[in-house]
Amino acid sequence: MVWVISIVGLLVFFLLLIIFTKITILINVNHIKNNDYAKVTLSAWFGLIRYTYEIPVVEIQKDSPTVVVEEEKGAGDQGSEKNKAWKDYSVNDALDFLQDTEQFLKHVVGFHKIVRRFLKTVSVKEIKWHTRFGLGDAAYTGMAVGLGWTIKNGVIGIISQYMKLKDRPNMSITPVFQHMWSEVIIECIISFRIGHAILAGFRTFKYWRSAYEGKKEFFTQIKPRTKQKERSLKT
Repeated sequence: MVWVISIVGLLVFFLLLIIFTKITILINVNHIKNNDYAKVTLSAWFGLIRYTYEIPVVEIQKDSPTVVVEEEKGAGDQGSEKNKAWKDYSVNDALDFLQDTEQFLKHVVGFHKIVRRFLKTVSVKEIKWHTRFGLGDAAYTGMAVGLGWTIKNGVIGIISQYMKLKDRPNMSITPVFQHMWSEVIIECIISFRIGHAILAGFRTFKYWRSAYEGKKEFFTQIKPRTKQKERSLKT
């Protein structure tokens, strides 16, 4: 009996530990002219668990309407081994994804309520959004600066409305009047508890099953074409 109580107690402890564990997501996006780089790092338990997903190169194919992305997956620490793969994403892949998303949103009743309820538990902090660009014409660049601030304020307004914005975002727009230029740096930290994500997933599955019970799976299963040959990173 003592062993049974001990095992049940340990199971309850680990279950509560998982439910209350906070996931922290660090997002880093850099764009400088034709060089693009994005990194997403997931961590938990003060960094004891860490996973990094990197997209260091984004290249548009000239001979076909596809975008080539080199993806890196690893433990997130410097020096650790990472798996690299080149993948092609075509316009048809994007259209299939949008069609699947539209069908999902139409048929899963109350999905927007589930998402909004979950987003209310998500915290966002340390937003850095710096932009430096030029259109080659001083007048057009000046007008674009105003449009840029409108877009940035609108995005931050949406974030503060649906999520918990912890601090004031650090944003800037620097115009370059002399020549064409584009540079964007975005950084932020997003955090939420696993229990809230599990609850949102359970509610989504419940609505999805009730809507599609007895029906065939409707997703097109986008599977990008992975290139086997190795490529070197652009410098």
